[in-house]
Amino acid sequence: MGIYTAFNVVVVVILGLVARFADKKVVDRERGGYSTRNLVVVAVLAAIAGVINTGMGNVWYLANTSLGPLGGALIQGTFMWSYILAVFMVRKPGVALAFGIIEAATEVLLGNAAGIGTLGWGISQGLAIEIIILLCSYSRFGLLTAVMAGMASSQFGTLWSSLFYGWDPAYSKDVWMAVPINMVSGAIFSGALGYFLATKVAKTGLVRSAE
Repeated sequence: MGIYTAFNVVVVVILGLVARFADKKVVDRERGGYSTRNLVVVAVLAAIAGVINTGMGNVWYLANTSLGPLGGALIQGTFMWSYILAVFMVRKPGVALAFGIIEAATEVLLGNAAGIGTLGWGISQGLAIEIIILLCSYSRFGLLTAVMAGMASSQFGTLWSSLFYGWDPAYSKDVWMAVPINMVSGAIFSGALGYFLATKVAKTGLVRSAE
């Protein structure tokens, strides 16, 4: 697991650096702490996402148990669109990690097949997005950054999957073969979709009111 852990950390850092130096959509960094409105937006969106992801989580569980890492990889990227949306609405440190914990806790309460282990995905996926935005100094919020964050969270979440299900990358070729599938899935279903939803919400003025 040591090599796989190091690999995932390197992937996240590289994706973050790509976003930092290639994303030309730069905005002023948010100042100040969280407002009550920020907290409400994060909590409500996380709860809604938790309901949606509970259903998707059970689908992922079936694909994972029947087809292994390759089956789960096809669906892996469908879970973090809401993380991206939350981060792009409330552009402050810690949003993705807090969102992931609340969203995963909602899944646990609603009966995700993985039980309390679901929190591991909320933490790992949220942490990956935090690192991407941190490397971008919380000032780059274009499509490229969203896609890089989606890819990072999707792939980094598999680190917890490997620990939770006992996959040993040293002996399981499927774990390595699933890497590009995880990242493409994350880029499309989390990054691009999350960014698209964020742009739509921005037109309503909700993003500005949440700042």
